[in-house]
Amino acid sequence: MYDAVIIGSGPAGLAAAYAAKQAGLDYVVVERQCIVHTIYRFPTGLVFYSTPELISLGDVPMIVQGLKPTREEALNYYLKFVESQELKVNTYEEVTRISGQDGDFEIESVSQREGNRSYRTRKVILATGAFDSANRIGVPGEELPKVFHYFKEGHPYFDRDVLVVGGKSSAVETALTLYRAGARVTMSYRRGAFRGIKYWVLPDLENRIAEGSITAIMNSTVKEIRQTDVVLEAAGTERVIPNDFVFCMTGHTPDVPFLSGTGVRVQPNDNVPVHDPETFESNVPGIYIIGVITAGNVSSDIFIENSRLHGPKVVEHILGQDEIS
Repeated sequence: MYDAVIIGSGPAGLAAAYAAKQAGLDYVVVERQCIVHTIYRFPTGLVFYSTPELISLGDVPMIVQGLKPTREEALNYYLKFVESQELKVNTYEEVTRISGQDGDFEIESVSQREGNRSYRTRKVILATGAFDSANRIGVPGEELPKVFHYFKEGHPYFDRDVLVVGGKSSAVETALTLYRAGARVTMSYRRGAFRGIKYWVLPDLENRIAEGSITAIMNSTVKEIRQTDVVLEAAGTERVIPNDFVFCMTGHTPDVPFLSGTGVRVQPNDNVPVHDPETFESNVPGIYIIGVITAGNVSSDIFIENSRLHGPKVVEHILGQDEIS
């Protein structure tokens, strides 16, 4: 019988594990992919907006070469954090079912190495993130092999016609990286102006558009993706552009079916799980929600900076309940 099983090994999950260990709780982290999988999926060479001290965990400093950490430096830091703090993390193990009640939950999982497994635990901490399920645009051709919902690097797309769908930071940075790799880039955005973009990135994009290096088709939507072109609708008319690859950078959403399967209610308008903002306990007693998943679709409201504080608050609440009982 564990005191807590933490599902997800992103920064929020690791911070919860660290707090649980410091408090003397018997815990384990179960992760269906690799440690900090979301950060692993970030584009190669990405530079964080945050400074090192704002995304470090516990009292372990993050050492970087520049003013802000890169994706690679962050990946190395979080791996070293798990190793140096001797955190118990089971990777490549997917949780399939959570049943039971506060004080006695049963968690069923499938491990890559060990097959079917089960845990009993007093508390469950869900830190599953909101980036594994990409928002699909729902048009014919989206299933073609040339269509992607994640971006890694620009090198393979030299001298290719590439469409980037979306207009927020991830879409803009994808477009700029592709342009610098020698791709011919077109952006399609359903709004009339870009928004939610890092302040130092926007001038770069505007200059590239002004000089004609990147084509931006505003107030447009994708109607169909075909093998060699894409059909857009803009200003009530169809426009066909040549195309080799499409990157749909239209955001991500929490795994709502998984959450609902635990009994946690999810608000239909924004996919925010019902939870207490102070204790992070969900509508199911004993099940806690932490990390970017607490914001549902509005993942830009929650960053590593503030989500790393969720786990310690949960542990504090668990300890407070133990004192009362």
